[in-house]
Amino acid sequence: MEQVDVVVVGGRLAGCAVAAPLARAGKRVVVIDRMAFPSDQLSTHLLQPSGTSELAKMGALPRILALSPSQVRWTTLTVDGVTCRERLRPAPDGIDFGVCIPRDQQDVCLVEAAREQGADVRERCTFEDLTWRAGRVSGLRYRDASGERHEIGAALVVGADGRRSSVAAAVGAWAPYRLSQNGRGLVFRYVDDPRAGAAEAETNYQWREGDSFALAFPSSPVGRLLVLFQGHRDETSEARKDPEGYWERKLTQHPGLRERLRGVDPASYTKLRSAGEVPAFFRASSGPGWALAGDAGHFKDPVTGQGMRDAMWAGRELAEHVLPALDRGPAAVDAATRRWEHHRDRHCLSAYHFANMDTTVEAQPPALLELVRESARGHEQPDLTDLFGRARDMQEIAPIPRLVRSAVAAFARGERPRGQTVVTSVKVLRTQLEIRRERHADRFRSTRAVYDSDHAGASWPSPPAVRPRVLAVPEGAVPGAPVLQEVPA
Repeated sequence: MEQVDVVVVGGRLAGCAVAAPLARAGKRVVVIDRMAFPSDQLSTHLLQPSGTSELAKMGALPRILALSPSQVRWTTLTVDGVTCRERLRPAPDGIDFGVCIPRDQQDVCLVEAAREQGADVRERCTFEDLTWRAGRVSGLRYRDASGERHEIGAALVVGADGRRSSVAAAVGAWAPYRLSQNGRGLVFRYVDDPRAGAAEAETNYQWREGDSFALAFPSSPVGRLLVLFQGHRDETSEARKDPEGYWERKLTQHPGLRERLRGVDPASYTKLRSAGEVPAFFRASSGPGWALAGDAGHFKDPVTGQGMRDAMWAGRELAEHVLPALDRGPAAVDAATRRWEHHRDRHCLSAYHFANMDTTVEAQPPALLELVRESARGHEQPDLTDLFGRARDMQEIAPIPRLVRSAVAAFARGERPRGQTVVTSVKVLRTQLEIRRERHADRFRSTRAVYDSDHAGASWPSPPAVRPRVLAVPEGAVPGAPVLQEVPA
């Protein structure tokens, strides 16, 4: 049996982010993926400077830049006609631009970077089952492209195989312990940018009008533009039945986007793609001999555009947590993965709540409109756009006193019925207080719902088929003793 330090199932964002630093440090790392690269992936594709920084840490940024992507340095946010424009805050390493790369191009760069640093990435290999020893995962079995079966032993098996993670099913962690229904769907396409070469081609645009969102991101290569709509999740059915009718209706709903696209050649349109059911969740993501990275362990609605960055961040952090433990035995590895999971949850919790609140399909709160007005008056440093770049979280950007001032200003302005403004502002304040209380409590795998953030009603699919659990036979076992045990439901 082949023996390595770490084996990773899934060779995209999180998988490569785990593999690259471990292999760079001299550890034996195997990554298997059922796809052959390049292969596409349903994704919003956007990375802010903090995400570009993760590409650099992985060693993939030179290859990404060789694709000649647009380098985005500004964000323009418009809420019900009020606009603020801000320079993106640089990442701590000084990277001051974001990129937007189609996934079939981006993921090849990640795989090549992981291989360059010593990881053994094996394509067209299908995960079958895990092996166990003394109640701990000890490796896995997989089939290669020819159908031949292989077995790998490892100190740690990492599932980086997405929301429908077979590794999560195999370890009994398929059902999330925390699940929130998201109200918005995702509909997008690429077009030629009619403003290529102008200042607009360095700007991410976001329009929030009524209960609908529209976004435009300069993409790769220079001269392309990703256009994305986020309305109610039921709109995805409309987009699939009548793509061009839906497209025209949404442009009418968002006149700012129509103006941004003025002069675009319809012949450049790609197919309209969509996703309608994307509930947010936390899964148990660490256990004896295993861990779940990226979307396999935690997923938030793509409304915030932070999923790709968080997947790479979580994979890199997992590698950094387990690296010093790999030579100290199983107990040290398992303690490290548990510490990593708690660290990941602390880091992602605020963004999870921010995404949950943004996916409520209703008019934007009056207090938010006042925050945009305040930001539009100018700041020496970026303000609201730090939310999207993960430079600061909602609680840092809008502490309770600032939220109260914004609510009072909205009440005084009277653009909406004052009674409605009071009710909406009280809801926002209550939610923010509960989020702060939850963060202060710092519970591990908390299942307590936060008011007006965790939304009930999300359905969860049945797990993928997983072969019976295979237990390694301990030394000295009685000959003929049973060694198979079914995976728990």
